[in-house]
Amino acid sequence: MSKYKRIFKLKLAQLAEQENSEALSRKYNISARLIRYWFQVYLLNGSKSFIHKQLPYSGGFKIHVLETMEINDWSLGYTSAYFDLSSPGILFQWQKLYAHGGITRLKPKKKGRPRVTNHSSTPKPSADMSEKELREELDYLRAENAVLKKLEALAQARKKKAKTKR
Repeated sequence: MSKYKRIFKLKLAQLAEQENSEALSRKYNISARLIRYWFQVYLLNGSKSFIHKQLPYSGGFKIHVLETMEINDWSLGYTSAYFDLSSPGILFQWQKLYAHGGITRLKPKKKGRPRVTNHSSTPKPSADMSEKELREELDYLRAENAVLKKLEALAQARKKKAKTKR
């Protein structure tokens, strides 16, 4: 998520047409470089600037951006502004990933923890289990039993404590 809202970026980009970016930087306590970048994005994209519809960016889009940059011999800043990316730094990261791993490294990855696969609800019959599997299951069940006993003891202790307070 962006630190600054789209309306604020547009306002500063429009102000940068009349005022110096250094003065705006002091007034709003924002980097002058960032204000100049926003101004460049605004010049290239107009009022449709700072709309990032396709997040996360697809692998094909990333390749297209990198190829366009190379073909036209554009800088990171100009290419980033032209394609209305969040910052030139993201483009630099894409370059690094592409250089080290090719197209496959540019594909977006799923975020978050991987889902746990549900094991079958019917347990394997003990006759079909090896001795090692039986021992592992026994250890698991003993640990589970110990946890449940401890939980029950804690619940009883809370009840006893609540009764003594009354």
